[in-house]
Amino acid sequence: MVLQLHNTLSGRKEPFQPHSKTVKMYCCGVTPYSNTHIGHSRTFFSYDLLYRTLADQNYDVEWARNITDVDDKIIKKANDEGVSCEEIVNRYVGEQDEMLRHFNLHRPQYEPKVTDNIPQIIAMIEKLIERGFAYTSASGVYYRVRKFPGYGKLSKNNIDDLQKGVRIEVDESKEDALDFALWKFAKPQEIKWASPWGEGRPGWHIECSAMIHALFGESIDIHMGGRDLIFPHHEAEIAQSEGATGKPFSAFWLHAGMVTLYGDKMSKSTNHYVSIADFLKKYPQEVLRLTFLSVSYAQPLDFTMELADENFKKLAKIYRFVELLDRYSAEGFTESTQSTLEVLTALDQLTHKMRDSLADDLNSAGAMGVFFEAVRNINAGLASVEKAGRTLHKADAERLQNVWPAAKAWLTNTLGLVQQTPAMFFASLAQYRLGGQLSPEDIEQKLVDRQNARTAKDWTAADKIRDELLAQGVVIQDTPRGTRWTLQI
Repeated sequence: MVLQLHNTLSGRKEPFQPHSKTVKMYCCGVTPYSNTHIGHSRTFFSYDLLYRTLADQNYDVEWARNITDVDDKIIKKANDEGVSCEEIVNRYVGEQDEMLRHFNLHRPQYEPKVTDNIPQIIAMIEKLIERGFAYTSASGVYYRVRKFPGYGKLSKNNIDDLQKGVRIEVDESKEDALDFALWKFAKPQEIKWASPWGEGRPGWHIECSAMIHALFGESIDIHMGGRDLIFPHHEAEIAQSEGATGKPFSAFWLHAGMVTLYGDKMSKSTNHYVSIADFLKKYPQEVLRLTFLSVSYAQPLDFTMELADENFKKLAKIYRFVELLDRYSAEGFTESTQSTLEVLTALDQLTHKMRDSLADDLNSAGAMGVFFEAVRNINAGLASVEKAGRTLHKADAERLQNVWPAAKAWLTNTLGLVQQTPAMFFASLAQYRLGGQLSPEDIEQKLVDRQNARTAKDWTAADKIRDELLAQGVVIQDTPRGTRWTLQI
């Protein structure tokens, strides 16, 4: 199936047709001036899903995600703490790097910083001045918004209807209230660089345009960011880039939906947010990925702890399924001439159907729906085998051994799930659900004690151990192949 992506620029899904087999992609990063929370992380997960999907479609992907290391908020934070901007940036970029590592998020080839691209930024501003799209005022260099006829085409705004909004600087020295800063003249206690117009620093929007041109040339295939960046940031990027070159800037614009918390915007000023560190104290890292996969990347997501709990249960279900198929793949088979488990045919089409869902504008929710339907069907079929105490028929076992490893690898490589063995996952659950009071080794020993009691026909002692484990959230199941345990989630 041809990859279809919803293009914010056209307002519809379009077949993805890059200029070459190597996709040029740019994703907007964060401004590192404060702690990272799960709202910030969703765009990073969306970038990761897009990258994995493109790789699964056999594209080579060359991509960049910027670091805005010069900004009003960074300067204020540095001044308030009496440290350098560089120290503030390094602190929170380090925290961002930890997030990428914890959640197994792919890193781009390029992570350019504003401070490393000042000459490129100055060169682009000079070009815009030369072409009449920019001018110098008493406070800096500004872009003439009304000079660019396409301004508003991304956000679907009519320039005459635009109001003064977020990050539109109000300055009496500007020709028009809508004009935005390309270069801001230095103020006391601000980081600054020399330029043809005077000492100062770049405006917010110009950095991405200059970095993209420096890395990829005048045009790219995909530009992605959070929905909150459509206006004015991405609108300004288009105006700057196309004003400077006269050529289309990005063929596709993708935007990730925003995350709210119990219906309200996440805000650090009101302490209404969930930090990455706090999340990881309560849940395995894959719970957050599964939570984001459960809703299309472009749709808003209202995060709640109840939603996280629900996806914790789903993640455990995934690992139980993986454990089951791994075990059956490793087992022997009977010599019966009749197939005993026709439902395993669902595995033959599983990856194909999930791939089709992702090809439909990264429809991860659809892909997960396909997966859990297969889980239900296959679990039901294997339950009949378990109940009868049988092994698989030879044809079923061979089908499982041929198909399952590739399907599991696809879950890992494309969806980013099943990053560890089931044994490691279930062992790690103790830290989240047993509060450190009972280790997996303790549980195994209690099962041995229980089996010894059963062998001695001391049913009272055996039942007592079972009840003690259940009281601590450990569920045990006696099967023809032995006793297994899992945790209530």
